[in-house]
Amino acid sequence: MNKSLSLYLDIFRFMAATVVFLSHIASQKISGGMFWQFKDYSQTAVMIFFVMSGFVIAFVTEQKEKTLKEYSIARVSRLYSIILPALAITFIFDFIGYHYNPSFYEGGPWPYDSDNLIRNYFLTAFLVQNVWDFGFNPGINQPFWSLTYEWFYYLIFACSFYLKSNYKYLVILLLAAIAGPTIIALMPIWVLGFLLFKSMNRNKNTGPIYSILSIASLVAIVWVGPMVRDVQFVIPWIERTSIIGDYFDAVLFCIHIYFSPALLKFFDSFLEKYAQAIRFLGALTFSLYLFHRPVIQTIAALYSDHNNLIYKLSLIIAPLIIVLTIGMWSEKQKYYIRTKLSHIFGK
Repeated sequence: MNKSLSLYLDIFRFMAATVVFLSHIASQKISGGMFWQFKDYSQTAVMIFFVMSGFVIAFVTEQKEKTLKEYSIARVSRLYSIILPALAITFIFDFIGYHYNPSFYEGGPWPYDSDNLIRNYFLTAFLVQNVWDFGFNPGINQPFWSLTYEWFYYLIFACSFYLKSNYKYLVILLLAAIAGPTIIALMPIWVLGFLLFKSMNRNKNTGPIYSILSIASLVAIVWVGPMVRDVQFVIPWIERTSIIGDYFDAVLFCIHIYFSPALLKFFDSFLEKYAQAIRFLGALTFSLYLFHRPVIQTIAALYSDHNNLIYKLSLIIAPLIIVLTIGMWSEKQKYYIRTKLSHIFGK
């Protein structure tokens, strides 16, 4: 993967997390609809995450993680360096907000299961809170839903890629049965990302027509995507009625990235100039995605005047402060966790 494409994907990762962040601020109960334009793209952002996850796994398994042990240690250290602080932040902020204004949590348009918090936190710690569409996310932090999906994609891929015994097919079937049909129904989107990386190695298309195709696919996601998402398609046992929109966004994003080298050659100097800043923002993507939701909920619960300018600014600034402090610290812990796990299980 060349540097320009890597930096471009970092930009997209941060933009996708920002879309999710702003779409949650856009709730009528929280801000009266500020940033309402982003609400149509929150699920699009998650599909982009799934594609990029498969893309990254294709890269690391080709270049770095040659054994199941290396792959497992890398995935666990990457996930839990952010998941554990996110669970702590969720518990602390939910405790404060719920104690002060419980009706704001239980009377809103969001699920908050105050009767089963221990169960939900426990299941989330093992990333099984959304198997079979359970929806047992921790507290108010609904963005955790997608991590169950990604976790099972990691597990199923590891079995298919690293295990050599024919028993691996039984293990894959068992994992699929545990995950449930909705998670499996979206796995081809993750696989698209994996195949996208493999195909990029053979992509020599750099002419102007390919730049146009790259731009057109992105415009289609923004312009047509919300209308496609409005198409409801009911499949038995699968909870996502907007699955046509999920695949529309994922396929168009893959087309955009596939032809992006033709476009990026015009931005090489810009990407090189701001590479450090782009890497910095890209590194904060995961913490922004998992840290913001309980923070904005607590601020909304504590403030009585939701039209106040200071209140609206705090919805943006407070989560960013948490991300820039705890998030930066958490991001560094993946190296500590990786080192410890490597020492425990042997390099």
